[in-house]
Amino acid sequence: MISDHEYGVLLVSFSRHSHQQSFVQAFKDHPRIRIIGVADDPDIDPYLKPLNQAWAKKLGVPYIEPIEEAIKHEGVDIVSVGHEIERRSRIAVMAASAGKHLWIDKFIGANLAECDAVVEAVNQAGVKSILPSYVYNSLVRQCHQAVASESLGELIGIHVDIMFNKGLPTPIPDEIRKPFFLPPGRWKFPDIKRELLTVGAYAVGLILGCFDRITEVYGQGDAYFFQEHAKHGAEDFGTLTLVDENGRIGTISAGRIGVGTHGAGGPQQAFLFGTGGTVFIDGTRPRFDTHIRSSILEASYEPSHDDPMQWASSTPSQVIGLFDDPMILALEDFIRALDEDDAPQFTVHHARDHLEILLAGYHAIVQNKPVPLPLDEEAVS
Repeated sequence: MISDHEYGVLLVSFSRHSHQQSFVQAFKDHPRIRIIGVADDPDIDPYLKPLNQAWAKKLGVPYIEPIEEAIKHEGVDIVSVGHEIERRSRIAVMAASAGKHLWIDKFIGANLAECDAVVEAVNQAGVKSILPSYVYNSLVRQCHQAVASESLGELIGIHVDIMFNKGLPTPIPDEIRKPFFLPPGRWKFPDIKRELLTVGAYAVGLILGCFDRITEVYGQGDAYFFQEHAKHGAEDFGTLTLVDENGRIGTISAGRIGVGTHGAGGPQQAFLFGTGGTVFIDGTRPRFDTHIRSSILEASYEPSHDDPMQWASSTPSQVIGLFDDPMILALEDFIRALDEDDAPQFTVHHARDHLEILLAGYHAIVQNKPVPLPLDEEAVS
């Protein structure tokens, strides 16, 4: 039987450390989703409250403080958590404990202890959860289809490249370069994001869907293209090697490579190796590539002074994509899971293991040696 139940969504924060604004159109367009309001806490960055209020006005819904009160409003079934990573665990636990389903942007906590708290809260409350950013895009879906087809034979290895051509690379004087440091407790910066975390996460998510349990991680990430990252000692590009319990090897390269370096906004591609063959998948295809002289020569490749790392602005592109919107696919999967009392493809349980792999990668970079999983207790919190 097809359900016609309408689900109310509360949008918690439009932090620039999240993709909340990318979710809005899918929520607005779906006939069974209604946006109830925008919410945040009073003690947030000065830029954020006016931005939250602007979105609430644009959507024609109330702006509510604090989050704890907003979650109690009548009609809220789903809480879409779009805050910075350091705040997400508390919000997710609060929402799950109130019986609300969770739509969370990319990460559920800043460390494994926070992630475990979210998983426990979801388990105890019996609510549904989804992290929509990882398994609904074209590259991941094509890779999963290739593995499932068995045309490769037995899968033995994967290499994934995911890079965003954003920001303007410049020479890096030695005197501004700070030593690379372990990030737990310091993911948030006013001007940059740690790119192995935010971009490499997509590639790790892809490999997680194709491999068995990851047992060892090695990483490199202390070279820089951007002064903004070098000044913080926080990577703008990195690589990881993952080994699963059956000895299969996955490698990734991920990060920022500079504006204007790729026609489709940055390479998103994977090489799959099997006992019966290999396959190369370009996640930006199928597409139309256009090479119009004016669109290339007259494009502005200089990032805005207000957005130097291009968090909120797109890059010049000569590509028209022909693939399905991953947010629409994710929302359909979530509604199906709610209707059928089932689990979506990527839940907080997957997200917990996902962050553990990324944390192991950072430990490996600092220690310059492979790190086994599970992480020891010292690395968890």
